[in-house]
Amino acid sequence: MDRPIYQEFLSHFDSEGRFSCPCGRTHTVSVRTVIVEADGLEQGASLLLKAVGPDARVWVLSDENTEHAAGSRWKAMISPLRIVSRVLPAHPRPVPGAELVEELDRDVRAAKPDLLVSVGSGVISDLVKRVSLETGVENWCIATAASVDAFSSATSAIHVGGFHNAVPAAVSKTIICDLSVIESAPDVMILAGLGDLLAKFIAYLDWNLSRIMTGEHYCQLASSAALESARLALSAARRLKDEPREAARAMTDAVLTSGLAMQAIGSSRPAASAEHTVAHFWEIADAVPVERLDLHGILVGVASRMVLAGYKAFYRSIEKPRPREAASARLTSFDAEPPWEQSIEPWLMPYREKVRAEMGLRKFDKDILSDRLSRFDASREAILELALPALDELSGAVEQLLQLRYPFSPGELGITRELCLLPSRNARLLRSRYSTFDLAYELGLQQGLSDEIERYVKSV
Repeated sequence: MDRPIYQEFLSHFDSEGRFSCPCGRTHTVSVRTVIVEADGLEQGASLLLKAVGPDARVWVLSDENTEHAAGSRWKAMISPLRIVSRVLPAHPRPVPGAELVEELDRDVRAAKPDLLVSVGSGVISDLVKRVSLETGVENWCIATAASVDAFSSATSAIHVGGFHNAVPAAVSKTIICDLSVIESAPDVMILAGLGDLLAKFIAYLDWNLSRIMTGEHYCQLASSAALESARLALSAARRLKDEPREAARAMTDAVLTSGLAMQAIGSSRPAASAEHTVAHFWEIADAVPVERLDLHGILVGVASRMVLAGYKAFYRSIEKPRPREAASARLTSFDAEPPWEQSIEPWLMPYREKVRAEMGLRKFDKDILSDRLSRFDASREAILELALPALDELSGAVEQLLQLRYPFSPGELGITRELCLLPSRNARLLRSRYSTFDLAYELGLQQGLSDEIERYVKSV
């Protein structure tokens, strides 16, 4: 078997976790040990027992689901140590909010542990990584499903002031992925992992688009590693029934690689774009009443298919060169536009402060628009050569997931029509990250992109 992509990626970094990349920047990763094996729990427990003294105190966080999947076994394996355990309820699901972080922070300070351990790949991992940063206590992660990619990243998804925020976190120094645990995850968790991987195609396209249109720094190594691992995992998903262990290995490789790429770059750029903007909006708006499907990866998959519909229509619309007078007409119409504060739609008003914060990070005026229009005219063919194959590949991945009965319909999740469409109409306002939505706005074609997404939503 070829070396896993996450190992290939990590091989570039020296013993201090540093790599002088051909992209021109020095990247760092802080993870020190990754275990991906069928007996990962046993190997991880052995590693820990050898690394610490018999009086070491270990604080373990799980929820009722992850406790059953791996937490109780893990704690039995490290029972010679002093264990402080906190098990959160499975229902209702723990909300990774600032209040819960503060509560867990107090627990950790009172327990005075030598190590924190998260048993869980998503919310549990995010909580422990954040508490680890605030308390200064090192943390390890035991992944229980390949459902998200952030457990190997340097951020945590925490709800602060009613909004989803990717906040700084302490990287898990050791990540333990027991394939017997991961392959046994509920089907919906497996689908969530596959849905999250769809985003890598859009992230690859939009990051390259921004490189062309804005000159944003781009790292080919990180971008390609995230995309290639997603390709392999989606291919392995065809063998879920016949070869569940190998499918679990490929999916674990993909989510690890994606998180490590984000860690190295210092942002989610290699793994997330406009589809995550839409999914995060649904999360902060509590838009999904069907709890079983209210998983980050499921929402990302649904949003990815919506964005795909709009992107395909948009890129088809620019296949012919624009008339010479198009740039002049767009600049004239830009002069007539009211500022966003005066044109924000009523449904978005509850999120006005979020928009204000994101728009405050942007620098955009008529001169910048003029430059962008010139760049587009000079680079239109290169943009199409980038976009069309990526979207075709994403379309194929979506078709593959349809065969696995992926819940792509927003109606199946219980999302209302208005909350479904609101973030896609306002994607460029909700995140200060350049994407195809920005290019569509700059060309005056934003309405067509949004209309195509609305037609798609109505059709499903």
